[in-house]
Amino acid sequence: MMTVFRQALLCLLLLWLPVSWAAEIGWLRSPDNDHASVRLRADTSADGETRLLLDVKLEDGWKTYWRSPGEGGVAPSIAWKDAMPTVDWFWPTPARFEVAGITTQGYHDKVTFPIVVRGTPPAALSGVLTLSTCSNVCLLTDYPFSVTPSTQDPAFAHDYAQAMGQIPLAGGLTDSLRAGARAGELVVEAQRTGGWSEPGLYLDAVDEADFGMPKIRVEGETLRATIPVHDSWGEGAPDLRGKPITLVLADSGVAQESRLVIGDALVAENTALPLWQVVLMALLGGLILNLMPCVLPVLGMKLGSILLVEEKSRRQVRRQFLASVVGIWASFMALAALMTVLRMTNQALGWGIQFQSPWFIGVMVLVMLVFSASLFGLFEFRLPSTVSTTLATHGGNGLAGHFWQGAFATLLATPCSAPFLGTAVAVALTASLPTLWGLFLALGLGMSLPWLLVALRPGLALCLPRPGRWMNILRRLLGVMMLGSAIWLATLLLPHLGFASQSSAKESINWQPLSEQAITDALAQHKRVFIDVTADWCITCKVNKYNVLHKEDVQAALRQPDVVALRGDWTLPSETITEFLKKRGQVAVPFNQIYGPGLPDGQALPTLLTRDAVLNTLAEAKGVNP
Repeated sequence: MMTVFRQALLCLLLLWLPVSWAAEIGWLRSPDNDHASVRLRADTSADGETRLLLDVKLEDGWKTYWRSPGEGGVAPSIAWKDAMPTVDWFWPTPARFEVAGITTQGYHDKVTFPIVVRGTPPAALSGVLTLSTCSNVCLLTDYPFSVTPSTQDPAFAHDYAQAMGQIPLAGGLTDSLRAGARAGELVVEAQRTGGWSEPGLYLDAVDEADFGMPKIRVEGETLRATIPVHDSWGEGAPDLRGKPITLVLADSGVAQESRLVIGDALVAENTALPLWQVVLMALLGGLILNLMPCVLPVLGMKLGSILLVEEKSRRQVRRQFLASVVGIWASFMALAALMTVLRMTNQALGWGIQFQSPWFIGVMVLVMLVFSASLFGLFEFRLPSTVSTTLATHGGNGLAGHFWQGAFATLLATPCSAPFLGTAVAVALTASLPTLWGLFLALGLGMSLPWLLVALRPGLALCLPRPGRWMNILRRLLGVMMLGSAIWLATLLLPHLGFASQSSAKESINWQPLSEQAITDALAQHKRVFIDVTADWCITCKVNKYNVLHKEDVQAALRQPDVVALRGDWTLPSETITEFLKKRGQVAVPFNQIYGPGLPDGQALPTLLTRDAVLNTLAEAKGVNP
């Protein structure tokens, strides 16, 4: 009797086991990989969908990967035995790992992937799971499986709901989110009411682009992440503008998955100011340009033209100055159009880059010499009588000349403008095209304000003294100023003619060529790095040299054995330096930056250097030696 009972019990057990194995195949391990265990479970929901749960358990120190692994690794995948209808994987919010400079996205300890089969699948779901796991070494392991869904299992439903709770939501985390690309970088900016605590950013792959470790900066409710970008071959950075990207942004247990179209480069971190402040800076910067030495000779020429008018008429003065205002505006609009074309064709951008052209410099030298000779009285401009009559008949009184004076002043102003226009120009060249045009208009309006004031109140110009001998003295003085400007412009042609720039006698720093690799190598040796990007045509660069960099205490600091001084010369066009500046959100020189153990991400210095700024930042960069 006991024997019969035991046989019956064994039969019932054998009948029950396949049912249990069908709903849950149990934990699978591979003899080739004893660091991971996997399990698949399945059921059929009330609405007829087939749901699976893929559980993965990993030993300490081991990880597996998200759907976009990053710069290394392979995402989990299933090769189904039979033809399957639509299969949707759901991916929990990952973590980020960085080893030997390579950043990856994935999971450690344990993770559960919900999977939904939409349609009518086979009665038994069979296939091979391929799982990549990594520690100091990486293993790619296959797990054959076969599972038959159960029907509305309450325990499964509970586990499935928990697993879906780890999937990023479609919204609810950010108030606004945008992404923009610039040379070698992707910038993501997000706003969140209440601010940020411990944010994390995870990116899906885009074409052949590889993303490095994001550098996340939080200021109040604004999050800005800068992500290095390079192609899969390591040969450059692809242009991501206009391409779609899916990303996951997480903070304090809440995650949001968003799909965006990558736009133009966002405003650089050091220029992230409210637009009204940038417009105000553009107006003020344009106004100050009238006092710069680059523009002063042109203003002197303008003053001289007024003094030479024998019978000064308010109407005539108003027309002359309004013509110059139109010339200023036209030049700024022409610059905006040039920058728009360069932006649309993905060419190099930079403020003052026209001074890299020997043809532009040569024309400017010729014009300055001609006007200087005229002021010295060597010859006078005389139009044919027919042309003069035509101009007089139409009320022009030589207005074209005054138009070109305004345009000429604008072109000469750019190398002097960095201290006052740096932020406004950087925003204009990296923001949307409507913003670019608006800020260039503000620049033109600011520079033309004094000219507009005289046009509105001609009496200001008519208060000048009556003609006399002093006019000849003033003309010669203006001629000397114009000649000096022509000589300075002529010196800018020397590098184009093969004459290298000579270092000052006061220069005792061993400058090395600027490159990203040089920065990396210096940091690897726990050294500090001082970067100076300059150009011969940059007035502010020369001011920085003579007022700060040539000071003995600064030179002594830069000669320290743990300091590497790198200099980039932008006098002539240089793709390397252009990309270096664009990567840091810069469009003009001078540009100075300091790296070191205490400043591994680098610290940009003010455009107008000060002794304290250089020495204090160098001290901060020293950090604590390992």
